[in-house]
Amino acid sequence: MKIEYLEIKNYKQFSDLTLDLTYPKGHKKEGEPLDKICIIGQSGTGKTNLLEIIRDKRNDDEVKTVFKKEESSSFEKIYFVGVEKYSKQMLTHTNIEISHYDKELLEGLEYEKSKLVLEEIHESPNNLFLSAEAQRMFRMHNGIKTVQDKRRELNREINRIKDKYILDSKENIPAHKNIIHINKYDDTFELLKEKIKNYDIEKKAYKTKLFDKARSNPSYFEQSIKDIQKWEEENENILEKIADDVNRIINKFNLELKINEDTNSYEELLIKDLSNENIINYEDVSTGTKNLVSTLIPLHIHNPKDSIILIDEPENSFYPDIQRKLTDLYMNVGENNQLIMATHSPLLASSFEPWEVVELKFDENNQIYRELYRPKEKDDHVDNYTLDPRMLTWTGILTDIFDLKEDSNFTKI
Repeated sequence: MKIEYLEIKNYKQFSDLTLDLTYPKGHKKEGEPLDKICIIGQSGTGKTNLLEIIRDKRNDDEVKTVFKKEESSSFEKIYFVGVEKYSKQMLTHTNIEISHYDKELLEGLEYEKSKLVLEEIHESPNNLFLSAEAQRMFRMHNGIKTVQDKRRELNREINRIKDKYILDSKENIPAHKNIIHINKYDDTFELLKEKIKNYDIEKKAYKTKLFDKARSNPSYFEQSIKDIQKWEEENENILEKIADDVNRIINKFNLELKINEDTNSYEELLIKDLSNENIINYEDVSTGTKNLVSTLIPLHIHNPKDSIILIDEPENSFYPDIQRKLTDLYMNVGENNQLIMATHSPLLASSFEPWEVVELKFDENNQIYRELYRPKEKDDHVDNYTLDPRMLTWTGILTDIFDLKEDSNFTKI
């Protein structure tokens, strides 16, 4: 199952928005649903709302969603990553509008936050290998503010403004067997144990079969060893797969994940500091590491197939060099899935083809539209796209895609 078309009229902040989510003419997959989609846009343009519309498969007077289903597939599900227990809805939806002053201030703060990307890219990587406590003490002693410190300060101010226009309401999450809320799923490790048990049973049964055959025919002994190796390659050990994928990222922080069949919760995971071989408590690792672990482990356990994976802001708490790897990391989970990310990260957007990027903007009448990277008067053909995020420099991504008007930090709000 993959979404291929979305039409919204007079729903939340969307007045009239139509999205064709298929490959353009001239592409080898012309007309087929996109394998991956990156949703970007200014604050308030409804990136998360789009994810929720797709999650809920809304199809009513206000919203029309069209999905292409796989023939005879019983695996199709929707996996939603990053859902909070309580949603926050802007009061603008109940006719309480954000003030002009706060709107301008909010846009200015988001602008400053975006500019930190270039500073983050050039920040010395040496501190990456210090423990979180060591980094904190280093900064306190030297009076240094890192990019992450600056981002936290900006986020606090952004949230302070947003909270003036926000009310809390319990989210009405559909209870449907085909919708999996990854960060809410309580049976993650029970499901893992079941899969480990089934793996061990199947492996033991196959070995017994080969052993019986080799016992009756000793010349088959060497071949049976090769057959076992082949079976293990084709039936990957889920514990090894999870650890390999997570460690591809956290090894850069001098950390290594150890996971075994006795693990009952995230708090019981063994995370080793490679610099001194000490074991670190899960609660003491960075937010980025926790986000990665609590997302990849359940996704690997579910092993999605013919499904849609929705992820809201996967870049949170990651350095640029890590953000660049996240798209491939999630694309490699499961089989024949559609990955849809909502993000503020230029680094993530740079790994998508131009027709895969859904950039939402406000027009002069404050209506939301999709920015096309091709002339409107031309057909949706691969040769008509004038912007390609993959081909731009980091400065180009920020100025041409994320609308920063300057190419340096020497500006003020």
